[in-house]
Amino acid sequence: MSAGLHDPAWITPVEREPVALGGRIRVQPEDFRVEEIPLVRPAGRGRYVLFQIEKREMSTFDAILRVSKGAKVSEQKVGYAGLKDAQAVARQYMSAHKVPPSRVLGIEHPRMRVLTAASHTAPLRLGHHRGNRFAIRIRGVDTTRVPAARRSLERFTERGMPNAYGAQRFGIRRDGHQIGRAVVNEDWQTFLVRLLGEPSPLERDHRVVAARAAFDEGEPEKALALFPLRHRLEKKALSTLLRTGSPREAFLALGRRPRRIWVAAWQSYLFNRILDRRVRDGTYDRLLPGDIGALHASGACFPVREAVQRGDASPTGPLVGYDIPLAGGEPGRIEREVVADGGADPEAFRADHVRARGHRRPLRVRVHEASLEVEDETTVLVRFVLPPGSFATVLLESLMAGPTPDPADGGGPG
Repeated sequence: MSAGLHDPAWITPVEREPVALGGRIRVQPEDFRVEEIPLVRPAGRGRYVLFQIEKREMSTFDAILRVSKGAKVSEQKVGYAGLKDAQAVARQYMSAHKVPPSRVLGIEHPRMRVLTAASHTAPLRLGHHRGNRFAIRIRGVDTTRVPAARRSLERFTERGMPNAYGAQRFGIRRDGHQIGRAVVNEDWQTFLVRLLGEPSPLERDHRVVAARAAFDEGEPEKALALFPLRHRLEKKALSTLLRTGSPREAFLALGRRPRRIWVAAWQSYLFNRILDRRVRDGTYDRLLPGDIGALHASGACFPVREAVQRGDASPTGPLVGYDIPLAGGEPGRIEREVVADGGADPEAFRADHVRARGHRRPLRVRVHEASLEVEDETTVLVRFVLPPGSFATVLLESLMAGPTPDPADGGGPG
């Protein structure tokens, strides 16, 4: 699953000696299990319903669509605490407004089931959970590397791991950040080309590949007919483009939810590049003068005036926006270089179609309840808990990856 230097999720390995466990994940959906740890329990009263679902090989947004249809409620009225992996068996919580629990419990779908439902007083908001518990099977591993993998898990438990955004943050084609950059910069033609064209080997549906090729060849009507129904955004953008002739109108027709995801991918890419610089410097877990630190327990930020290594706090990096401060000193120099090199203007995030204030994110994250069990001569089961917003694939990449690729063979990150 090695990301490689071209992947926007790629971060320089922390370990000087690669763990090199090797292997593959997601051979079967049951090999990748994630369970959301709730922050609240249902109150048993109120205008909302709080419910837990289990989905199999289904994205969170597809699950929301199924809930919307089954419970006869607008997709916009379905709340969720976090996005869960599509290629997995995942349990997560959702909420809906003015829907009786019985109606939610009656939803039926071959790849999704509702486990519990009860009345509640408030909707779920993004990030409104304690964390996620993972149980992930890695097949085809080199079990002679198990001791090294366990030592690495111990170090991540004690020291923390880089809090990078994983590959799924950037979409199936790993180009969500490029779409987001076009959105922020109001480059509507590039937005359409990225959204509708440029076939990718990462997409295995031949109909999608053919649709993208048709768009690139100047045949939008053919592309519209070829895109499968599940590619709702692409079809809606094409329909609007054919009706209005305006790339900007095609963008606006898609609504706020997808644009937030693309903008977040662009912010995440810039964050990963800043984090990678700090990993290469060996300072991702160390507070430096000028840093903006964050307490793990509360998330409260504070200015750092002298170098120190603390177990209860970490340096942060920016999710760039129009109202987010950058660090000072050497950390600030790194942040400004990355933002400038990426062509990102914080003021551009103020535009009405973006409206992203930005925030600071810790550069490292604590790993809890980590263990590695050998199931047979080529298979291991890794268990761990991560806080909200952190990516299991980042930890897995650190265990599975071999030696760092030579930049001369593949260019730089991104």
